[in-house]
Amino acid sequence: MKVFRSFRDIFRKDNWSSATSARVGEMLDICASMNKFVYQVLLEGMSDAEAQSKLYDRDQRINVLEREVRRSVVTHLALEQRSEDIPSGLIFMNVVKDAERIGDYLKNVFDVAHELMPAGADRALYVEKLKGFADVMRDMMVETAEAFGESDEEKCKQIIETSRAQGTALEEAIAEVTHSGLDTSDAVCIVLVMRFYKRIFMHLCNIATTVVMPLDKMDFYDENGG
Repeated sequence: MKVFRSFRDIFRKDNWSSATSARVGEMLDICASMNKFVYQVLLEGMSDAEAQSKLYDRDQRINVLEREVRRSVVTHLALEQRSEDIPSGLIFMNVVKDAERIGDYLKNVFDVAHELMPAGADRALYVEKLKGFADVMRDMMVETAEAFGESDEEKCKQIIETSRAQGTALEEAIAEVTHSGLDTSDAVCIVLVMRFYKRIFMHLCNIATTVVMPLDKMDFYDENGG
């Protein structure tokens, strides 16, 4: 018998859980919008200055929402003292941590494009090495926000599988770049971005596990029951 249930099982359309879920949804939507700016700077040559203020304003909003969710969870559990709300509270705490980390990693990718890419870098090289992963991640950001908001188990299972496959592919790509004859500065920048991409995929995977897995197994999804 399962002691803990999945997010889909415990989520109730009361005022507290609805409002808290809406804040989490806003965080995930902001991450998707931040990723668009980072994508444009890194792969399309958008002006750094144009994107920087928009990116950091959105990251600050994510931080505000994270604090609001945590405060809401702690206050609700302390005042209501309903044991049935503990699993949903813990899930919300877990998801906002992952969303906040996604925002941080997106800033890291921006910093690579803004500060580390060589002047006059061959952008076609970066497109060749990174665009395939970036396109998948861009779509998955939107899909994760939708799947979480809808508690869609099938979508979340697909997000988990795709995230894991992308993580494996990124590790292989990192090894390839490491042993290539690329200029050192380009190779370092590309590998850094790939590492940040891998972490983002894993945090998207974590978020998806909150919908399909019992609370005690979040972040440990295994399609065979592990």
